[in-house]
Amino acid sequence: MRIDRVGALIVLLASWTAIGQAQPPAADSATVLASVEDQLVKVIGSAESSVVALGILKREAVAVRVDGFGLEIPPRAADEHSPEFFPNEFGSGVLITAGNSPEPSAERLVLTAYHLVRGGPVVGKDMPADRALRVRLPGRQICDAKILAADPRSDLAVLRLDLTGTKLTREDLKPFKLSEPVPPRKGQFVISLGNPYAIARDGSASASWGIISNISRFPAPANTDKSDLLPTRRDTSIHQLGTLLHIDTRLNLGGSGGALLNLRGELIGLTTSLAAIEGYEKSVGYAIPIDANVRRVIESLAKGLEVEYGFLGLQPEDVLLAALRHLPPKVKQASAARVLMSFADSPAAVAGVRRDDIILAVNRQPIFGKLDLLREIGLLGPGVFAELTVWREAERREFTLHAELGKWPLSDEETLIASEQRHSEWRGLRVDYPTARYKYMNWPEQRYPAAVVVTAVVPQSSAANVELQEGDFITHVEQHPVHTPDEFHAVIRKLDKPNVLVRTLDGRRLSLKR
Repeated sequence: MRIDRVGALIVLLASWTAIGQAQPPAADSATVLASVEDQLVKVIGSAESSVVALGILKREAVAVRVDGFGLEIPPRAADEHSPEFFPNEFGSGVLITAGNSPEPSAERLVLTAYHLVRGGPVVGKDMPADRALRVRLPGRQICDAKILAADPRSDLAVLRLDLTGTKLTREDLKPFKLSEPVPPRKGQFVISLGNPYAIARDGSASASWGIISNISRFPAPANTDKSDLLPTRRDTSIHQLGTLLHIDTRLNLGGSGGALLNLRGELIGLTTSLAAIEGYEKSVGYAIPIDANVRRVIESLAKGLEVEYGFLGLQPEDVLLAALRHLPPKVKQASAARVLMSFADSPAAVAGVRRDDIILAVNRQPIFGKLDLLREIGLLGPGVFAELTVWREAERREFTLHAELGKWPLSDEETLIASEQRHSEWRGLRVDYPTARYKYMNWPEQRYPAAVVVTAVVPQSSAANVELQEGDFITHVEQHPVHTPDEFHAVIRKLDKPNVLVRTLDGRRLSLKR
């Protein structure tokens, strides 16, 4: 049965026009299969040198291992170049360039899954890490790596390579170009390349192929308790809101962080952990789609920056729209997101969103519930205008609003890794959106501040001397109101004064000296 299924799929693949060549109508089966084989071999051969194997080495004593007969198993080989060497943990990654630059001299980086490298060494920090990160490159070369930036919400991380001692240059490493492929479709054939069970630790990625089973999927629950399908933490993964590609390719342990390709050889996704349900024999494979929104995330990570997510400032709920279908204009979708409340002066409130408004779409993307709304707004990022299609029941009409998004509040800073700052320090302080961190959101009357929040103050600096503290809100620089960090830094760049006056939300006027 397995052979019959594969043969049938291959014949379908050969007849599909995506391989770019129309088959002669009278082609025999051997010709068809050879054509399919050539296409697969061509794509894999072109892309495999852009996929790397990761070895994660825990810095701890290795416990004595025994086999099924109780006999002691010899310790693992200490020499990482030995074919017998086996890392504590393992996974996959793909080569990209800083800024997605096509220049041969552009820095080569590794894009991978954050859960693989968590606890590894970080760029710019000399503190000892819990784990060492080794990257096996094509040609059996091995190099060290450090985390340049990592984002727990997207489960993505970018590593910086140390090519010292490898005799390799940047030009020797072939990166993927993060282009904008045709949006993935259910039933589309795909190829995955990775490091299952660490068998690609010789630098040669292993290949598998299959189809996209579905799009915009949620991960399966970690257990079968249906009362707790989604976590309630504010920093829940963006993928819990329905972003993932469900794929049926073989995706075994160690495949996370690998490449998912279309038949043109374009990188359309990054494979991620199996979505196993406890008690079941088989698991489901997933991939993070590399679309425009995820490319924004990757671009931030490749610069060493914190990834920022969009924030409307409202509380949504799911609502069924059956009762509205008879009203003009007729609402065709079955469900949407209703607004329960919004912060006063929040991006939603400023845009004109009211309580009980029903949000039907964001940027013309249908919204079928609160998770869709959180996903679409979050992935856009702060400082972006979102087009909201709204139904207002009190007025019996549908209309469009435009909201300039704020920043989603992060409540767990320890999981975030950013080796660079988006804005430089100014006179001893750093600022961010007022909602940058949940700990700063203890606002009077839950009113969104028209201000920036101070996130750090350097001891004995000008900011420290006037007793500015982390968590203070700055509403004005001189006479200029400031609502975002970009506005704040645009104003101070224009000011060339030894003393600059800032006004805080609690009414203080403070002079910061150069």
